[in-house]
Amino acid sequence: MVTDLWTPAGTALVRVVPVGSNSETGSPIVAHTIMLKAKDRFGKEHKMRVQVLADKDTSQSQVEDMMGNAAERFVQEVREKYDKRPATAEERKEIGKSLNDFLKYRTRRRNSTSQKIYF
Repeated sequence: MVTDLWTPAGTALVRVVPVGSNSETGSPIVAHTIMLKAKDRFGKEHKMRVQVLADKDTSQSQVEDMMGNAAERFVQEVREKYDKRPATAEERKEIGKSLNDFLKYRTRRRNSTSQKIYF
């Protein structure tokens, strides 16, 4: 089991737990769980847990590389996924009014016999 692992910036090592053994070699497999944290463009923090699996043949540098790659992919994914700014309070009110109007007209249409609104 590898101890004193380097973790990328913005991550924290949560735990190291044995999870089983390799069916081919019989060597024990250990899961290194890390917590990734990243902020999007608007300052909201996103978190994700990642498990890096390693057996006795996996070196400490390989485990650290896998953690680094996972952290880079997570940061890149957060930046790409959350590029649209959140709606302001005024925009949310307008969206709510539109949804209420739609629901009201949908109810009227369903109550009519021809599925059309006559008023």
